[in-house]
Amino acid sequence: MTALKRLLNSTATYALANVINSAIPFFLLPVLTRVLAPAEYGVVTMFTTVVGVLSAFTGLSIHGAVSVRHFDNSTDHPRFVGACLGVLAVSTSLVLLVVWLMAGPLARSTEIPESWLLVAVLVSATQAIVQVRLVIWQVRNEVMRYGLFQILQTTLNLSLSLGLIFLLGLGWEGRVLGITVVGFLFAGLALYGLQRRRLVRWSLDREYVRSVLRFGVPLIPHAVGAMMIAMSDRFIITHLLGIGVTGAYAVGVQMGMVVGLLADAFVKAFGPHLFSELKTRDSTSGLRMVRQCAVVFAGFLVLALGYVAFLPYLYPFIVGEQYSASLPIAQLIGFGNAFMGMYYVVAGFLFFFERTVLLAKLTLAVGLLSVALTYSLVNWVGVIGAAWAYVLVQFMFFMGAWRLAQKVFPLPWRSLFRAQSNPGC
Repeated sequence: MTALKRLLNSTATYALANVINSAIPFFLLPVLTRVLAPAEYGVVTMFTTVVGVLSAFTGLSIHGAVSVRHFDNSTDHPRFVGACLGVLAVSTSLVLLVVWLMAGPLARSTEIPESWLLVAVLVSATQAIVQVRLVIWQVRNEVMRYGLFQILQTTLNLSLSLGLIFLLGLGWEGRVLGITVVGFLFAGLALYGLQRRRLVRWSLDREYVRSVLRFGVPLIPHAVGAMMIAMSDRFIITHLLGIGVTGAYAVGVQMGMVVGLLADAFVKAFGPHLFSELKTRDSTSGLRMVRQCAVVFAGFLVLALGYVAFLPYLYPFIVGEQYSASLPIAQLIGFGNAFMGMYYVVAGFLFFFERTVLLAKLTLAVGLLSVALTYSLVNWVGVIGAAWAYVLVQFMFFMGAWRLAQKVFPLPWRSLFRAQSNPGC
């Protein structure tokens, strides 16, 4: 029961950090929706979306490689982190060159100025550095440091953005500039912390570089597919319905992400626990993990249904009149994020056994399906079609990952329907 108590304590701390971290933009959302028109909010949304897409190519999932290698006692971890950051420098330079060469067409398709597209590349790299620092805290169970760093970053990000908007009269540029400045600042703090704690050694070990690339390159299709699932709706809505509709849709998505943030808080605590179970597995581990996962899945669904039922009572007061029509979008996104949380749980098995190629194929396939489904539904029923597509795609994504996890590490799921003695927690 000690392990269960530690898991619950970590989950509670991550949840609190995520709630505080998300509460800051949540409570400032009424301010932003009243000072930024839907078209301006749409530009901000497209900038953050582009940063997310570019991170698939600049970041190469190096934080995931650091997380998995933490459980390998034969690894020189500071040298491995140094190799990850070296790979990041090279990949960022290559992506910067490609975006510079294609800046014109990209600017026309995203409605973001060319200069800001180049900035987006650098911001995506700063996020990768921050993620490396955060994941090291996560695997070491330094939950308070993890949460405090996140909260400080978000607080300064939004405070600076509001200052630039209100004091200097900047519109969407103020919000984007706030994201950029704080991104560079906290990436610098992350690097300083890694150096000060001797968690990085600046040498490019060829073996570790190859290991990072073996882990990260197969995940590029996975990351691209994930971006298609999470972000293609913004591009499609902008293309079919205009940047103003994208802004209103993004407000609904942000409100619906509350469920995703709470699920993510649990998964951050559950991930190290799952890896530990898999590393020390015995004859009772399979049944124990099945029961734990089943409880987690049920909890995600209850959370989503409760949120969907409660949201209409608060929504108009939070987002304001010009964005109130996005309520159904927020409800659907919230429900879809329950399946996203389930996916993260079963994907942990594939990450542990380093079967990322399977996950990459699944994500790319589902991502392509997501684009087609979203485009069709938006054409058919309008912007609400994008939210329905999100729910369907997240469900398919979870089921696909669950089937792959069963092939890699079969679990006795049928035991849930048979009376057996409790092997303990």
